[in-house]
Amino acid sequence: MVEAKSKVEEIRSTFNINNPIIMYVGNLEFYQGIDLLLEGFTAFVKQGQIKASLVIIGGNQQSIIQYSEKASQLGMRDSVYFIGARPFETLSSYLSQADILVSPRLKGVNTPMKLFSYLKSGKPTLVTNLITHTQVVDSNTAYLVEPTPEGIAQGLNTLLTNQELREKLGDAGKELIETCYSHDAFVEKFDQALSWLESELRKHHKQARGLAI
Repeated sequence: MVEAKSKVEEIRSTFNINNPIIMYVGNLEFYQGIDLLLEGFTAFVKQGQIKASLVIIGGNQQSIIQYSEKASQLGMRDSVYFIGARPFETLSSYLSQADILVSPRLKGVNTPMKLFSYLKSGKPTLVTNLITHTQVVDSNTAYLVEPTPEGIAQGLNTLLTNQELREKLGDAGKELIETCYSHDAFVEKFDQALSWLESELRKHHKQARGLAI
């Protein structure tokens, strides 16, 4: 039996969005920096240089209500869209609809898995300048900002007013995934490690036999 494909709505038409889309995907736990993202987005909007919409995918009903209330308190009710969780297999289709992808994580040492999907999409990615992100990306492959509302606002403004930079970072991020984190890259690194191990074993075997190397 063939399973039906999960439906992917066209965000712009579904929610009547005519502005560039800034997108976050993931759970809405505190450490993910959703408060920071909302405050930074508000600061960006108040600069008034360019209009944009923030689309947040993920979270349970309780967290969505909590952060929707915060967005309203910040005066962002008409600019922030909490559309809830979507099936994982549809992730790439949603990411392709964004103009900028964001990961405002506040703490942690583990790299968020969504970062790899972000980069693979070829879209420019804005991340907080913390080890959780910088152990994978640098300023050549993502836009790094300080984990402050001002940092988020500055980063969004820079990216949305510089199409060339967006394209450059998007291309570099995608190349990083294809070069270092794809299945082919993994196989190549595994083969290299195996060859090195075999070489080291041969050396130790010769040494054990008292042969010069």
